[in-house]
Amino acid sequence: MVDWPPAFESLIRQRSRLLGADTPLDPDRGLSDLGVDSLEVVELIVNLETEFDIELPPGLLRPEVFATPGTIWAAVRGLV
Repeated sequence: MVDWPPAFESLIRQRSRLLGADTPLDPDRGLSDLGVDSLEVVELIVNLETEFDIELPPGLLRPEVFATPGTIWAAVRGLV
């Protein structure tokens, strides 16, 4: 179990087309497996920056950082 805030999980769930409302969010499940496409990743980045009042530096805007909810949260957590 990952200890991320409800706001983070909500942002991921808003982008996921394949995750049921009662399905736990697996930190290691790939975003593509959740039905999140590349445009939605861009929207997610904007939403994360707004919600957590951060700016993701260019070095974090890499596919491996945005591979899973767990890798995304690790990057965001390091900035908040």
